[in-house]
Amino acid sequence: MGKRGKNTDKYLLANRKKFLLSSDNWFRAIIVAIAFLFYYNTIFNNFSLDDHYVNTYNQQIAKGIAGIPGIFTSFYAQEGGMAFGYRPLVRVSFALEYQFTRNWEYNPYFSHLINILLYITGLLLLYNLLRRLFRNYSPWFPFLTVILFLAHPLHTEVVASLKNRDIILVFIFSTMAIRQFVRWADYNKKRNLYLGLLYFVFALLSKETAIAQLAVFPLVLYFFTDMPLKKIGRFGVISLVTAAVAGAGPFLFLHGFNREMRFFENPLVAEPNYFIHISTALYIVGWYLILLLKPYPMSFYYGYNTIPVVNWANPWVWLSLLFYLSIIYIAIVKLPKKHIISFIILYFIITISPFANIVKPVPGIVADRFMFFPSLAFSMALVYLLFTVFKIDFKNLKSKLPLKKLIYTNALIVLILLPYFKIVHYRNRVWRTQYWLYREDINHLRNSVKANELFANECVKVVNRELSKPVNPYKFVKNLLDTAVVHFQLALKLDSTRYSSWSNMGAIYSKIHANQALLRYRSYSRRGKTEKAKKEIENSKKYFDFARKCFKKAIAIKPDYDHAYYNIAYSWDLQGVYDSAIKYYKIVLNFDTTNVQVRSRLANSYFRNNQFDSARYQNSLIRKIDPESDFSYINMGNYYLMFGDTLNALKQYDMAIKVGTDKPVAKIFIDYYRKKGDERLVKYYEKKLKEAHERKKSNLKNNAKQDWFR
Repeated sequence: MGKRGKNTDKYLLANRKKFLLSSDNWFRAIIVAIAFLFYYNTIFNNFSLDDHYVNTYNQQIAKGIAGIPGIFTSFYAQEGGMAFGYRPLVRVSFALEYQFTRNWEYNPYFSHLINILLYITGLLLLYNLLRRLFRNYSPWFPFLTVILFLAHPLHTEVVASLKNRDIILVFIFSTMAIRQFVRWADYNKKRNLYLGLLYFVFALLSKETAIAQLAVFPLVLYFFTDMPLKKIGRFGVISLVTAAVAGAGPFLFLHGFNREMRFFENPLVAEPNYFIHISTALYIVGWYLILLLKPYPMSFYYGYNTIPVVNWANPWVWLSLLFYLSIIYIAIVKLPKKHIISFIILYFIITISPFANIVKPVPGIVADRFMFFPSLAFSMALVYLLFTVFKIDFKNLKSKLPLKKLIYTNALIVLILLPYFKIVHYRNRVWRTQYWLYREDINHLRNSVKANELFANECVKVVNRELSKPVNPYKFVKNLLDTAVVHFQLALKLDSTRYSSWSNMGAIYSKIHANQALLRYRSYSRRGKTEKAKKEIENSKKYFDFARKCFKKAIAIKPDYDHAYYNIAYSWDLQGVYDSAIKYYKIVLNFDTTNVQVRSRLANSYFRNNQFDSARYQNSLIRKIDPESDFSYINMGNYYLMFGDTLNALKQYDMAIKVGTDKPVAKIFIDYYRKKGDERLVKYYEKKLKEAHERKKSNLKNNAKQDWFR
């Protein structure tokens, strides 16, 4: 027994020593360390661009595990009259995460940590796969390939943006699928084939762009296994059928798919000449090549008019065509010998082609994240080039690499990594909030309609948050409002049909500038400063008039744009012209009779216009439409209070508290019952006041993604 124990100890010691001396394990540890070093500062980021698709603002995901059945039976996104995408796995990952962290003060930091861990998982899987594919090569080749790949700055959008976790999951599952298909080729076990197809389905359920892997799978089997071409062909059919079933299956229960590509997203949707599509596509793939070589500056969005729609007279089109024809020729010539350069080129062409806008226009026309998979081929090509330049025989596993040349190669890799690290770390900080991201990128996105709109809207959101504070900071945020107006104007200069920009710019003048002028008018009037008061009332009229011109331009472009009608109504409401306010609130209700917020505004306009019966009738309709709404009770309570009928006012406020208002009306009861000396009811309404504060905080969070002007 003692002898067996000693032998066991020796065995464990030998294996531990073997583990510690294994270059593979050291390489894996270095990959983990460098990946974490590059991306650890994303942990401190908040939610940012498009994260509302996957964070707790999404009502299905906010339910946690209870929301998973609904996730599998609904589109990825439903907004603005559109419903598109089917990516249940990425949404399930967030639902599981939020089951335990949604009320945690460190959310979304935990979400960003999960993104880093998933990215590292994908990198380790990639290293293991490359070690098998290049099993006769020195392990330095796959190792340095993975190092350059993980560090490429174009990956910041994928790792730093929670919404782009779908790409990381496609990366993980497609890598796992390839590994199983290779094992199937190596060991001829159908279990591996079935597992590979299952992982491929998981990739498709993470994001639809995984469909490009259909061409990658047979490419890998051809280059790195001894599988006969006929068998690879049959496999291609099997994987195609699997993709068709996985892609079409959800539409058996999903109806109403609608993803309209708009001009500001991609101007090619309005280009009827397909030859122009091809010339522009060549320009784009050439532009991508430059971006891979010089990944700076990067942008959160592109769209119209950042990438020009070009014809065949553009010299960059011909240079791009010449380059791609040349590398395709090299790939074809070296294809029969299964040369690594042929594989690198073909993998690059396959993974970049879905985003070239040849088959169909893609959202934003170009994007940094689209280069995630092509950057793997780029990294592989760069390592191959370095080994070739230094004449290092890396294709023979048994040959010992010359130490001096290996040092030179690694030194050059480090020289590449240093600027990469600086760019990535800085870019990670830029992604900390939406405002920081937009403010940083807008300097080189002044030709982007959507980017200008997004930045302008974000400026206004910041202003509104400041204006909601007890002290009026208007004079301190006026510059930010001017910035918003400038960028709305830039968007309209690029595309004068952007009705939302007209409406939002008008809202700045009516809801903020004009409203602030009215506040100053009242302040000067109270202090007897007649001349200054007169000037401010004139300023307010100018602001209101300009705002309504903007709203009417929006309506001229989009006659059914209810937001613009609402803004007109509210501008008349603020100005105290209640007949006009009533007229436009009624128009808004023609679009949606169940909108209790607009109906509440209408009721209040009736009341201020001395039409109490009409106001009371509108509030009764609100109770019928939404019995749980507090609008009618708060409104009626206010009316009775103005009439001096405190008893009826308290009855209405009490009803508002019972339906769960987020307004602090409980304060009235606390003061009332404290004077009466009823401590029991004081404590009761103090509890209700606390609940109202919590409810308001929750409502603000849930409404944070909505348009500020609503």
